[in-house]
Amino acid sequence: MKVTKPVLVAAIATAPLIHCVSSFAPSRSLSTSFARNNDGKALCSPLSAGPPVISNWRYSRDGTITGTVSNHPTLEDGDQITTSPVRNVESIIENSVVQTKSGSKYKLGNVAWGAVIPGVKAQKARAEEAKAKKAAEAPPKKAASVANPISNPFFSPSPIKKEAAQPTKTQATEVAETKQPSAAELRRLAKSALSLTGTTISNPSNPKVTYLLSGKPRQSSGRAAKIWTAYIADPTNPEIPANFQDGDASKVQPITIKLSPDTERMLLENSNYDKVQSGLFSGRFVKKIEFIRTIASNDRSIDNKVSALVIECGQYDLKALLAARRGTPLKGRALRDAAAAAGQCIQAVHSSNLVWTDLKTENFIVVGNDNLSKEVDDVNGSMGLPGVKGIDLESVINKGGNPIDYSPEACPPEFAKAFMEGEGSEFVLDYSYDIWSLGMMLYELSTGKAYFGKKSPSQVTKLLCSDDFRAELGDVPDAKLRDLIGKCLELDPRKRPDITGLLLHPYFITTGIGPISF
Repeated sequence: MKVTKPVLVAAIATAPLIHCVSSFAPSRSLSTSFARNNDGKALCSPLSAGPPVISNWRYSRDGTITGTVSNHPTLEDGDQITTSPVRNVESIIENSVVQTKSGSKYKLGNVAWGAVIPGVKAQKARAEEAKAKKAAEAPPKKAASVANPISNPFFSPSPIKKEAAQPTKTQATEVAETKQPSAAELRRLAKSALSLTGTTISNPSNPKVTYLLSGKPRQSSGRAAKIWTAYIADPTNPEIPANFQDGDASKVQPITIKLSPDTERMLLENSNYDKVQSGLFSGRFVKKIEFIRTIASNDRSIDNKVSALVIECGQYDLKALLAARRGTPLKGRALRDAAAAAGQCIQAVHSSNLVWTDLKTENFIVVGNDNLSKEVDDVNGSMGLPGVKGIDLESVINKGGNPIDYSPEACPPEFAKAFMEGEGSEFVLDYSYDIWSLGMMLYELSTGKAYFGKKSPSQVTKLLCSDDFRAELGDVPDAKLRDLIGKCLELDPRKRPDITGLLLHPYFITTGIGPISF
């Protein structure tokens, strides 16, 4: 969760503490009458009236759904719940009502970033099965017959040299004769398979490239920006994605588009991407495809009203991976791959004289590796975790500048104290801020849990301000990584190492996993 600068000012102006700010509301305790599962999450009882709404939800392999609930008869809006197992897994899609085996009903809102949608997965599996069945039932092609030579009774027979039989159809002819879907069929199929919304956006200065929005947008942390999955339109049939001419969705490459009416903030993020990716160290950030200051769209609500940042798309983020592993931490090569990617991103930011201020597991996605289920089962990390890349640079500020927002779980104690004293908006940023954030992120990856657990933002801030706060790292199993994290979480920011020193730490150099290149 992020808190923007206006919220900081509002909190400082109204009270010495931050209970009055909605983004920092204390966590509400669940009623003791609710049963709990093995993770301590509330299991909801059958509803007495209309279904509650679960947003930012994730499906677990045990059949339960976890997310943020609203419109519940007994729980308050914003509480985290876990349902009992869902009766029909194929009904689990966005904006649908599902029923659990215990009889409870819930309406599912937007799915969490990177989470699996079982209903969509089942639909695709059925489509593939039907396609395979149709191909199997197709009649076999008849082989061309070769005419027998006619013997002439008036001449004595002579041996005839037989020519090798030639196929009657070339491969090119067969492909040409294969029935292709019509334009209308392709449009229907694309809308169904890829959840196209019908909304298009483009750059007025380059109208030849059109983007097709898909599914439901994800809300950017605490701001008006919305994150969409999208596809580049086919230039000859702009209502379907490129490479979808034969109706095969696996050939289509998704992209991510961030839309926001806050042009100044989008200009800042675009500039930050340019700076870190053109500096001495480019890091491991997603590729920026283009920035559109004012988009053109067939949707009047956004046409000429929002800016767009078009970037490379990931399959899931590290937070989603940890959630899917249900408390099992990353280990071995997978953990080191993720740690190295984070370190290289910080190196790129700091070498550009910038401070990230928002380094956390949600801001690292996995690109080009659609193996979430395999990564979940890879307990020892032997597969590694290639393709980890950083995203979200809209909070990046010049070293020596002041923060424009912050995430409580990623901020260091010195900032938390400045915030509580009413000086958060004047806090001077230094590289040590990101080093602390890296330590907290590595703790979460190596233990499978966030350091502050499910504590509210206000509770986290108060704990960081406590005079007796010391980071307890006993749960980190690897001794070298534990030492590295300890150096990151030094209370005195002057004692924290710079990013070069961290990348040369024995955890990266002498792990026994093999050499790594920075």
